[in-house]
Amino acid sequence: MVEKKRLARIVEYVEELHEKAAAREQFDPVFTADYRYEHTLRVAHYGGLIADAEGFDREVCVAACLLHDVAYFVPGEHEDWWDNHGREGARLVRPVLLGAGFSEAEAAAMCHAIAVHVDGTSDDGLPAGPIDDVVSDADNVDRFSALRIVLWCMTEQDDLGKMAGMLRERLARLYKYQDKNPLATGKGRELFAERVALQIPLFEGILRDIEITRQPDA
Repeated sequence: MVEKKRLARIVEYVEELHEKAAAREQFDPVFTADYRYEHTLRVAHYGGLIADAEGFDREVCVAACLLHDVAYFVPGEHEDWWDNHGREGARLVRPVLLGAGFSEAEAAAMCHAIAVHVDGTSDDGLPAGPIDDVVSDADNVDRFSALRIVLWCMTEQDDLGKMAGMLRERLARLYKYQDKNPLATGKGRELFAERVALQIPLFEGILRDIEITRQPDA
């Protein structure tokens, strides 16, 4: 019962932040507060799968995944938010974790995982830990998901030429990921490989469609 109560309090905190953020003007027409909340739920799902497969503490991993992007829900300058949202999020959630009943050691490990999930760096001086890999892998699995493909393409739906350029760059990365899986956990690599295998033929097909979207030769 204690574990369920702790996680339930984290769920309530994230839901409250999302509701407030969704009520404000959105800084991105595609990747809105609603998207960020839905992404968070999926990352928590993948985090649970990875934790179970790797033998890590499921509750701690799921809670960290739920909190990994909370900085996106607070007002601020979002132009450079990507670079710092992990470290900023870690600062925001530490008192929340302690208030929910997590220990100092658990909170420190989760905050470190949240801080480093963006670019691998933190300002807490702590060493790397297994929760770091769970949060990072779960985040990357969803960032390469089927739904993300649709949303990602929507950003350039009115300019096929620009979309084609983006897809060519994306495919170059995917081919590298196909040869060398960048994720850290076994379950994460499995899930990521499935999504890369889905994206490559789809993006190749979109490029072919774009290439034939032209007037026929006279």
